Amino acid sequence: MFGGLVLIVVSMVFPRGLIHELKPFFYFGSLMLAIFGALYTLVFLAKGFDALATGEEWCPLRAEILMFPLAVPGLVNVQQAKKDSTIIIF
Repeated sequence: MFGGLVLIVVSMVFPRGLIHELKPFFYFGSLMLAIFGALYTLVFLAKGFDALATGEEWCPLRAEILMFPLAVPGLVNVQQAKKDSTIIIF
């Protein structure tokens, strides 16, 4: 249930930042997508190793894993903005 809620939030925030060129939405969406994409990638790999060890069926891919590469340009942009001191990151 939590993963579905996160996917809804990311899918509402991330495109808004791209379409309307609102940097805070784009940065926040990229950050959320990167965090949860990495988290679900690790969960996917852990379940794969578990399935391999027990001989059970492996779970399918989640949408967050497939969307994970979309976060890279936003994270690079955040790093550049942080170096230029145009945004404040706590």
